[in-house]
Parts: sequence; structure tokens; C-alpha cells
Amino acid sequence: MIGKSLIAAAAIAACLTAALPASEAKADVDVNIGIGIGGYYPGYPAYGGYGYWPREPRRMSCYRGANIVDNAGFYRVNPIDCSAPSYAYTAWKRGNKFVVRLNSYGSITSVRRVF
Repeated sequence: MIGKSLIAAAAIAACLTAALPASEAKADVDVNIGIGIGGYYPGYPAYGGYGYWPREPRRMSCYRGANIVDNAGFYRVNPIDCSAPSYAYTAWKRGNKFVVRLNSYGSITSVRRVF
């Protein structure tokens, strides 16, 4: 009994799939090849010839700048000026006093000995 029901259900399913119209195969492909000429890349704002907007300089804390100077081999580091874009510190190294300047990215830009 169950076998005859399964055969009848399979026959109905086969008839229904054959009766449905076959849908058309369609590929929605958009090929977009952009060649950057003169700093303009399609889809990106042109800035400075590189196709991206520049990042704002990171703000560094006075404490972080003092740690960078300390890690560079100086000791007794004291801040003089902690306003961006340049940070200044007095620091000692081998018994001499120096003024060390950093940029807002944390790179040492100048070291000047103070007499």
C-alpha cells in the first residue's frame, strides 16, 4: 500500500516538473575595468594622485611621547611642550642634557644638546 502511494507521488511530481516552463539562464555580470590615469581611479575620490583621502595625524599623549624618548636611551625625561604637531622634552643621556623633539606620529625629529 505504501509502495503504491510512493510511486503515485513520484509520478505526479515528475509530471508537475515537466509541465513547468524552463526559466531562461541569465548571468548578470558587469565587467568594469578601470585604468587609473593621472591619479584618478573610477569610484574613488582623486586626492593627491593616490585615489584616497589622507589620514588625520594621530594625537599622541605627553606621557606616550615621554615613553618613546625613554625607550630611545634617554633618562630623566621631562616635557617642555606637548602641543601637536611637535612635542619637546628635556632628557639626559651619558651625563649630558638634551632637548628631544618628536612629531605627532612618535618619531624623533631632532636631538639638540643643551649646555
